Amino acid sequence: MANPHRLTTDQVLELITEETGTELSASTFRGYVTRGQAPAPVEKIGRTPLWKRSEIIEWANNRPGQGARTDIPKRRRRRAE
Repeated sequence: MANPHRLTTDQVLELITEETGTELSASTFRGYVTRGQAPAPVEKIGRTPLWKRSEIIEWANNRPGQGARTDIPKRRRRRAE
């Protein structure tokens, strides 16, 4: 019996859409994983990568929005005196 807490890529994409209302393509998600911007798979069955449901939910709810630059440090505003 398959572990219900482990998700295939298709199931991950469905969960992301349910959690955020944003659809990702499989190639976009794979790119995020390759670049370390999304959780890595925790196991494989044959050639099928599987992700932890809880990690995907946390990542989906905390990822920056579209077009957000996470590689640029935020500048602090100076207070007016």
